[in-house]
Amino acid sequence: MRKHRSLYYLGAFVLNLAIIAIIFASAGLVPFGDNNFLSSDLGTQYIDFLTELRRQLVNGNVHLYLFSQSLGDNFFPIISYYLLSPFNLLLVLFKSNQVPVAADVLIMLKISAMGVSMAMFLSKYFKKVELMNYVFTIAYSFCGFVASYFYDLMWLDALIMLPLVAIGIIKLIEENKLWAYYLSLLLAIIFNYYLGYMLCFFSLAFFIYLFMDRRLQEDPLRKRIIINYLVTSILAGLSSAVVLLPTFAGMLNTGKSSFDLINYLPSFRFGFEAFTQLGVGGNTFIQRLHHGPSVFMTSTVLILLLSYFFSSKVKQKDKNNSATLIGILLISMLITTFNTVWHMFQNPAGFPFRNSFIFTFICIFIAYKAYDQRTFREKAALVRSVSTAGILISIGYLTLWLIPKLIERMNFETPDNSVNGYYFWISIVSIMLSGLLIYLFGHSHKYQYLLLLVVVFEVIANFNSVMSTASFGSQHVYAKQYNLEAQALKKAKREGGPGHRIIVSKSGINKAFPEQYNNYNDPMLFDINGLSLYSSTLNQETLKTLNDLGYFSKNIRRISSFGGTDLTNALLGIHYNIWQEDKKYNVIDDYDAPSMAFLVSPDVYDFEMEPLRALDNQNRLWQALTGSNTEFLKNAQINNMSKTKHHKKKTFNYQLTTTADGMLYFYYSPINYNKTKISVNGKNVSNSQIAVQSQAVMELGDFAEGQTVNVKISTRAPLGMNPSYFKTLDQEPFLKSKQIFQQNSLKITSDLKHDTIKGTIDAPSDQALFISVPYDKGWKAFDNGQAVPIKKVVGNLMAIDLDKGHHKVQLNYSVPGLKLGWIVSGISILLFILFQFYVKFFEKN
Repeated sequence: MRKHRSLYYLGAFVLNLAIIAIIFASAGLVPFGDNNFLSSDLGTQYIDFLTELRRQLVNGNVHLYLFSQSLGDNFFPIISYYLLSPFNLLLVLFKSNQVPVAADVLIMLKISAMGVSMAMFLSKYFKKVELMNYVFTIAYSFCGFVASYFYDLMWLDALIMLPLVAIGIIKLIEENKLWAYYLSLLLAIIFNYYLGYMLCFFSLAFFIYLFMDRRLQEDPLRKRIIINYLVTSILAGLSSAVVLLPTFAGMLNTGKSSFDLINYLPSFRFGFEAFTQLGVGGNTFIQRLHHGPSVFMTSTVLILLLSYFFSSKVKQKDKNNSATLIGILLISMLITTFNTVWHMFQNPAGFPFRNSFIFTFICIFIAYKAYDQRTFREKAALVRSVSTAGILISIGYLTLWLIPKLIERMNFETPDNSVNGYYFWISIVSIMLSGLLIYLFGHSHKYQYLLLLVVVFEVIANFNSVMSTASFGSQHVYAKQYNLEAQALKKAKREGGPGHRIIVSKSGINKAFPEQYNNYNDPMLFDINGLSLYSSTLNQETLKTLNDLGYFSKNIRRISSFGGTDLTNALLGIHYNIWQEDKKYNVIDDYDAPSMAFLVSPDVYDFEMEPLRALDNQNRLWQALTGSNTEFLKNAQINNMSKTKHHKKKTFNYQLTTTADGMLYFYYSPINYNKTKISVNGKNVSNSQIAVQSQAVMELGDFAEGQTVNVKISTRAPLGMNPSYFKTLDQEPFLKSKQIFQQNSLKITSDLKHDTIKGTIDAPSDQALFISVPYDKGWKAFDNGQAVPIKKVVGNLMAIDLDKGHHKVQLNYSVPGLKLGWIVSGISILLFILFQFYVKFFEKN
């Protein structure tokens, strides 16, 4: 029997692996071809984070603070949100330039593991181990959620754990065994706390369903069952505190902690068009940010689900219980208020209805109950189910087709609802064929093989609806360009020293990507101290600080290295600017910057930045750092300005005279550089290799004092005669002050890879040591072994006071909340063990 079950689980794994292999191979994806999925979040975030994780695992040095996260940040929230899957340990088998290959392999293995966990659930609940189970395991493993979001591979672990959580609840109720439920829920939260949070809701809903379904309210042991469930659930949640508490502390610093009342209004999230999601091709990759709930479950499952409610064999009480459970999950997606609560009280920024996999699981579960009770042998129920399935999908497509036509007739802009009649007919034919095969299966089990083939065809076709609209990168190009850039940056990092930062203004790795790639996370990808970052964990005060200094930020999750000046390069310790040209990497600017920490005037403590005044902020900041009134950034003189209008845009012609020798900068906010044309003396100025869509400082060129400069700006922004738009960095006083800061820099001796900054410095007088690292409660500073207070300066950076003399400075970082998390987790695990002994003792007595 045990061998039979092992073969059954192996079959579920191998069958899923074969299906996903066919899908990937048909698309030419690695490891079967040269294509890799360097699109969406997988290309812009996960590859970078996985590469950093692999680096730490291979080097045997797991550190929780990264200086490659913008100016530096707590790495723990990224670890807990993106990287705690046990599958990620397989990264050590791949080289750094093969991480995109590893990502595809991880996706394939996770989808295969889903088949095993679902097979375990079906055999546990229904006490059946048979070929037909694979129809349901495949429907679950390749459901609409997986097809739509497989490239968000961190979420796939939750689909592996969901059936295991359900099994744990069953064991708790049937056998009074708590370990399975405790461990499955605990691990689900640890592997990915975001969807683990949703599984806690699922756990409660599924427990209540089983309680009602099995009439446990009439059981004399009902009180014990309820107490066991509640205590185990609470202790499982508390045992995950080692992940949740430090993550919560870190996420409080992000933009996700904001409250928006509109996300709680009881409005509808979708309409009848959502019925298209029940058929093949309901979603495409192009629609990934905005679409209906991804609830594709195959025609076979949909028909059996409907037959459960049409059948006369099923008791009305059972129908009511099942309908209530499905209805609650449906309302949780339909009504904005509940949908926001399900998504950790935040409206998802793209990829909506991330809880749809729970709805699909329950539908598949109810469909199996219909199969188990042989509802398909009722001809009337089967006919009604097939007809209803076809009608629902037809209504969905008709709604998608009709609404745009009506809106167009009313002279409004036509919404972007793509209707693909090809997938409509595939869905209708699949429903009719599945209905016929289900009917024939009721008379002969030999038709189960054909039914299984139809299910396999549908999941492949639905998966391809996403794959066919996605663009792929080249693994060969990626590996080659990665090696070239890694080698160039390794050399630059070695020459620049541990206390400096590097930016790459033109990267060769962009050639490997199929769409616009903005290099936000390249510092993490190549293990350098950088400035940019794209992550849901981005510290909002750090973002605001850089934004106020003139750096471009598209939204609360992104900060770019575009918008810097020679002054901010010196301020932040940016030593090199690397540029790829003619297949070679060159240092185009050696800024000769101070290190990340240098002595400055105590005036820095009184400095405050003003929003939308980047160049003014820089000038006043440098005055505060130097303790002087020198004008480092001088306004240009506007001799003349003319304005012409063409359609919605205006062209401003400025004739300027520079007032200092040095780089001339332009800054105005708000302005969309991506839709603005700027030319200087008749030559167009390129803003960046990324699409700069809001304010940032722009370089206009290096000019001598008194030089006439003609600037033409074609924009929708309402510009005027303000000379502060154009400022020149006066090179002579700036370079003198920078040299002084460089001579008074902290000589950093640590490699910044052990959550520590160490260095020595000689202070000629009582001064402040400015540290261009974000302020964080996790930092503790020590001067010659004595603890000293850290002060918050320049928005969200740090400084400490130093007396005259020699100093050994050390800053140590510990993740806020981690120690408390360990304590709470340890106590909770101990309490659960004691509770388990109590339950066993109570059972015996």
